[in-house]
Amino acid sequence: MGANTRLDSLSDLVRRKANLRVECHTCDKVSVIDAARFNRFCLVRQWSTQLGQLGTRLRCARCGARPGRLGATPEKPEPDLFPQGERAWKALYRRMRG
Repeated sequence: MGANTRLDSLSDLVRRKANLRVECHTCDKVSVIDAARFNRFCLVRQWSTQLGQLGTRLRCARCGARPGRLGATPEKPEPDLFPQGERAWKALYRRMRG
């Protein structure tokens, strides 16, 4: 990623093949989330994918605080809790749409 690359949304991260780094300002926990899978999850839930607004949707798994900083990273993501496989994604989509 160059110095002039602007990454404002999860779609920008996916295009640049980066992942989302989430840092807790309270307990200093750092998590790396797969940007492509999180982008799909946000779209199913009809959440904004702008990085500035995602902070209001996320909480630290350790202390429950809102994240201090969101940013791009080339690091590998941690194992996630997103649906595994297309069938699970479709079941989530049906559940969310009623």
